[in-house]
Amino acid sequence: RDQGYTDGELPSSPEDLLEMVVNDREAKLTSPDLNVAYRMPVSEYEDLCTYQESLIENWGPAPGHLNTDGKNLLVYGMQFGNVFIGVQPTFGYEGDPMRLLFSKSASPHHGFAAFYTYLEKIFKADAVLHFGTHGSLEFMPGKQVGMSDTCFPDKLICSLPNIYYYAANNPSEATIAKRRSYAGTISYLTPPAENAGLYKGLKELSELVASYQGAKNSGRAASIVNVIVEKARQCNMENDVNLPEVDAKELEPEQRDNIVGMVYKKLIEIESRLLPCGLHTIGKPPTANEAIATLVNIAGLDRPEEGENGIKSLP
Repeated sequence: RDQGYTDGELPSSPEDLLEMVVNDREAKLTSPDLNVAYRMPVSEYEDLCTYQESLIENWGPAPGHLNTDGKNLLVYGMQFGNVFIGVQPTFGYEGDPMRLLFSKSASPHHGFAAFYTYLEKIFKADAVLHFGTHGSLEFMPGKQVGMSDTCFPDKLICSLPNIYYYAANNPSEATIAKRRSYAGTISYLTPPAENAGLYKGLKELSELVASYQGAKNSGRAASIVNVIVEKARQCNMENDVNLPEVDAKELEPEQRDNIVGMVYKKLIEIESRLLPCGLHTIGKPPTANEAIATLVNIAGLDRPEEGENGIKSLP
């Protein structure tokens, strides 16, 4: 806004914005429910997209069968003031997206080319801001380094300044975005992480293990182990823990201890797994509790590759 951009009547929440852009938050990119920002006639596309003839070998003549209503090429998204929020088209080879990156003869489809043609020559964007890790532009066919006008990332982005929000934990693919789509990357934090914890059947299983610890020297030990084994199977642990097929009464006390010990070890592993707390919001730092939880989990990891001078985990 300080630079003269207007955003019109933006919705009050991210959920409402998503609803306005895609109409159905569960919609797929082939859904007819996506909001159409612009219908580009084939004649206009052929006039504005200087490289469209090179796509015909793979996709036939425009408009093709992706991002089209059969007559026009469809640009999905919505405009707010002089800001356009668009939905980047798919690769086109959904069963094998890497085919585009490694095939010398492949190409983006007409709908993909129309999207970037619209941004540069019809909407006349001052710059493009890509959100997310990762998109499709930087994986289009062409040389791996030293792009030229024969490479599709170069053809697509053309003269548009490309700013790219990229997750800080994925520098390798951010490098691809920089060198293949001329992106100026801005790193954003990964979401705060917390321990997964236990729930439902896993929590019940943990309680059974605790009850065994207090009763393993009593006559109830074998029956508790039988219940633990059955509950472990219900929690799909049979592929991770060697569960017995026989009644626990036929096992020696040490064998019962080993079974319960293996189940307990698996429970600890599941409970300590890290899960992201939602998604990162641009410009919004984590709360103190979220930051502390993340740092504690990071500090809890050993770094044995650094040898004797390596950083030890917190106890």
